[in-house]
Amino acid sequence: MRIPTPIQALSAAAALALLAGCSSGSAIAPRPSTPQGHGKVSQMMARPMVAPGLAGRLQLSFIRPIGSRGVQPDFTASAPCTYLSDNFSAAVNVYNNNQTLAGTTVPGLYGYGWGAYATGSKVFLGHNDGTGSIDTFTPCTGHMTGTLTGANTAGSGLNPYSIAGFKNSLGHPQGYSSNWPSNTLQYWATGTGTATLKTEPNMALVYFIDVDGQGRLYAVGFDSTESNMIMDRCNKTITSCTTLVSIPFTGSTGFPGGVQVDVNNEVYLNDQYGTIYSFNCSGATCVPGASFHYSNGSNPLDYTAIAINKNRTKIVGANIYFCSDGCSTGFGGDAQAQSLPLSSATLGASTPGWDNTNVLGVALWKADAP
Repeated sequence: MRIPTPIQALSAAAALALLAGCSSGSAIAPRPSTPQGHGKVSQMMARPMVAPGLAGRLQLSFIRPIGSRGVQPDFTASAPCTYLSDNFSAAVNVYNNNQTLAGTTVPGLYGYGWGAYATGSKVFLGHNDGTGSIDTFTPCTGHMTGTLTGANTAGSGLNPYSIAGFKNSLGHPQGYSSNWPSNTLQYWATGTGTATLKTEPNMALVYFIDVDGQGRLYAVGFDSTESNMIMDRCNKTITSCTTLVSIPFTGSTGFPGGVQVDVNNEVYLNDQYGTIYSFNCSGATCVPGASFHYSNGSNPLDYTAIAINKNRTKIVGANIYFCSDGCSTGFGGDAQAQSLPLSSATLGASTPGWDNTNVLGVALWKADAP
């Protein structure tokens, strides 16, 4: 992995402030007191320095579609493959099982969220055009197979940020996506057709979602006061949601990250600065377990989505950092792995660095599926 370094567009003071938290292993490094994405950040940028936090809801690059959705590059990746999305280009990189790049989807079409499930036969990529629609693909290929219609008005600016469900191992057909930037969710009752909109009653913004073996939805986002990162568990139809975890929103946590539920109802969630928390949620409440802090030997700038592999031996996070080779935006990204369980976690290998990216989503085929 390339070592993140400050970019020329930053002042020396700003670069030192952002890179002051260098660490390794599981030690939690100091964090910037006012990270980009914090609700109190007042400086608006044409593109976000990091993935969207509270201020970032206005900073995302909403890129309009380019060309035809039906024409995708023809490539095949060796399974199990890895998917990584980019907000800047709205493209998705697909990596072979040895983590080399196999191919990239058409730029401008995707970039926010998806789900990939070991027990199904499809990969889902969210449109980047405000409709909320989702394309389906044959796993580990560039072969698009169909489209699920979103519930949004075209050009609304609301996009699928995270996708989950769509028939897990127990046959629950429901499909979901968060609807960024809002507290609504798109709901496909049969996993097909056109979505309906549901409101997450306890959140101001929904970030990432996942579904457990009983078909219940887990959602991570900001509470209604936008001062706590919370994790809710909702019933299948999202008519009842209960907050199971609440973490105060501070300069050391940043904005909410991904959530993953494994076959044992162990739930993992992470925050912007790379702390991953585990909870046993097999009962009515969630019992806290071990936690681990990502570090690549220097300063991890941002972490967003997470995904667990099928054997539950590693968890992979979408990682944003300063690129060191003069890339034009100053940012790069990769899919950074660490081992499981968290109690003895070590940092694993990453995918190759991807210049000029603001990676938001990561998915594995085949992944752990409840």
